This record gives sequence, structure tokens and C-alpha cells, in this order.
Amino acid sequence: MNKVKKIFVMLSAAFCALLTIGCDEVKVETIASEANLTATTVKGTSTNCAVVLRAQQGTAYSVAIKSEGDWATFTGGVTTLADSMTTVDKVIYIYFDKNSSGAERSAEVSVEFSDGNQFTGYFTQLSYDTSVAMEREWAELPLCKNENDYIFNTHYGKLGIKDNARNYSYCFDPSVRASLWVAYPLHSSHMSGEGDRDYSSFGYDPAVSISDQANLTKSYNGWYDRGHQIPAADRKCSQEMMDQTFYATNMTPQQGNFNQNKWGVLEGRVRNMVCSDTLYVVTGAYFGGDHDSSIDSQTTDRSGNICPTPTYYYKALLRTKKGNTGLRIDEVKDANQVRGIVFWLKHANTGENTSITEADCISIAELEAKTGFTFFPMLDDSIEAEVKSKVVPSEWGVN
Repeated sequence: MNKVKKIFVMLSAAFCALLTIGCDEVKVETIASEANLTATTVKGTSTNCAVVLRAQQGTAYSVAIKSEGDWATFTGGVTTLADSMTTVDKVIYIYFDKNSSGAERSAEVSVEFSDGNQFTGYFTQLSYDTSVAMEREWAELPLCKNENDYIFNTHYGKLGIKDNARNYSYCFDPSVRASLWVAYPLHSSHMSGEGDRDYSSFGYDPAVSISDQANLTKSYNGWYDRGHQIPAADRKCSQEMMDQTFYATNMTPQQGNFNQNKWGVLEGRVRNMVCSDTLYVVTGAYFGGDHDSSIDSQTTDRSGNICPTPTYYYKALLRTKKGNTGLRIDEVKDANQVRGIVFWLKHANTGENTSITEADCISIAELEAKTGFTFFPMLDDSIEAEVKSKVVPSEWGVN
């Protein structure tokens, strides 16, 4: 046998040996058919959940859903579906209305596969309080109730790579042409970026009827500034977010010296209180009680509309103590891990005074008693009362 032929025979033998070994090691994976619900309990405001199928490609399946009144259905309003698996995994969405019935309700989901495997599961949809006007899992958002013709809304804008991050929420009262509170998260990421107030203009909020808002193309008449509730400097992250802080729904008639000195210094101090876990802020204007002698009870806008002036302003703050726990507020179960405070300032001509003292600090519980609003409802029930009743000014740099 010549040398070339011998090498060919040896290579052929080696190839066959490798092929044999490879064939011995190849195993065909068998996928057991199964199905699971993505949730067994959903909120009353939820409108969908899903059943996840996993099976060998080509396996036929049928899936059915049963609910009293057919409140839960698949796409197209049908309650049964039948098909075969074109991929190993498949997600089938179940759709339903918000549950305003006043009681929880349940649905049954059953799945049958052509290989004989079956699945039956149940999910319960809780009821929701129809008196709540807006509900979000945001730590800063007060309880929004359907009362007094208040208008609740949230503005969204660009933050980093997100094009639709929440900017701020508000409770607008048409009777005073102003928001009673504005709530927002505050993080270092919000305070730096391309936003420039020189490019922003005061104007109407597109989400509220113009007839309900103050005309603030120029400032209020008299010595009252267009006082921001969420400061423009808190939203340098993008021009879009900063522009939204110039809407009339974010403005109140604020005495010039108070706005530019004491209140302005407080805004800066709040920015210095941010943390990695996020600082949650509610800024508010209170219209009850007696006015300071230096403040008129009302002023007018550029159209001559009467605009009542607030008697007090406040900032309610909440954050984790360490600031870097990585926990959501509702995940904290120890009251000693959270701190809150309210800066409650009389609206007055404070001149050049910029001091913030212990006399300006109250608890969140006190603020709730004064205003009637429920603040930071995302706090766990087991710690809520303790957190809201405690106020330690020194934790916030106030001596």
C-alpha cells in the first residue's frame, strides 16, 4: 500500500470512529408538556395576565377559560383556543376589565395537550376602590381620591435612555387655579443634563382646560412670582422634562422675597438630600387658615382671573436612611430604615431671611391632619404609623 493510500485509510478510520462516538453521545431532548399562570392574584386595576405553555414543537393544545359573566377572555373576546406549538414556549394573554364590582372574582384556566398532559389553574382578581382617582406603585404619590373636582395627572418625559419616564404628578384644584400638591421622585440623574431654563417658556398645561388655569404669560399681578412647586433645577435631565415644570399647573402666586430667598434655599437643600435609593418629594400649597399680614388673600393673572394666594407651603420628604439599600419603599419592613420629614413654611414676605429651623419642621402625620391628604401610602402597614409620626430635624441637617 503506497503512503498516500495508507494515510487516507487511517484518516477514514479515525473519522468513522469519531462519528460513531458522536452518534453514541447524541441524545434527543424530550420536553414534557406543561402550563403555568404568570399570576394567581392580580390587582383590581390590572387588565391582563397570561398562561405560559411549554411543549415539544408540533404538540397540539387547547386552552379554555371560565369566569362567571365571561369577564376574562382571550384576544378577540373568545374563551377557548386550539392550535399547535410552533415553538417550545408560547405565551397566551388573558384580558379582563378593571374590577369595580366591590368583591374579588376568580377564573379557571384549563389546558389539554395532545400527548395527554393536562393543567388546571385559577387566578383571582381583587376589587379596587372606585373612589380612588389615580393609583400607581410610586412611593411619592399621595392617595388620589375622587373629590372636590380635583384633577389628577402625571407628566412623562425623557430621562437618560428612557423616553417615557415619569416626571411629576399633581392634584390640580380649578377653584384656586393651582395644584394643591405636586409629587415627584428626585435622584442625581434628574438634576444634570441638557435641560436649560433659558429655553423654557411659561404656558398652559395641555392636560387641563385652559379656562381652569391661570394665564401666566407674565407673572401674577402685584409682588407675586410664578412659584414652581417642582423646581426647574430638579429637572435638568432633559429639555422636555424641564419645559413641563413651566406649566401653569405647577405654579402658584408666591411672594417674591419668600420665593427667591427662604423657599429657594429650601429647594437647594432638598437637592442635597438625594440618595441612590431616590428621594421622594411632595411639594404643596395650603390655602386654608389666615394669611400673614404681608400677603394679600388673592391676586390676579394676566387675564384678570382671581387667583387665591396660599397661606402655607410645604415639602414632604421620604427616603431610606442609608440611601443605598436597593429596596423599594414598600419593601422596607423596619421603621428604623426609613426617615421622613415635612418642612411647613408660613407664606410671608420673609425679606432676606433664608434660615430653616426646627420650628419649620413637622411630621408627615401632622401634615395629613392639616391637609386631609394621605401621604406616602406605599409605606408598609406595619411601619407606616411609626414613620409618619416621627420627625428628627437633625437627620435632615436642621439644628
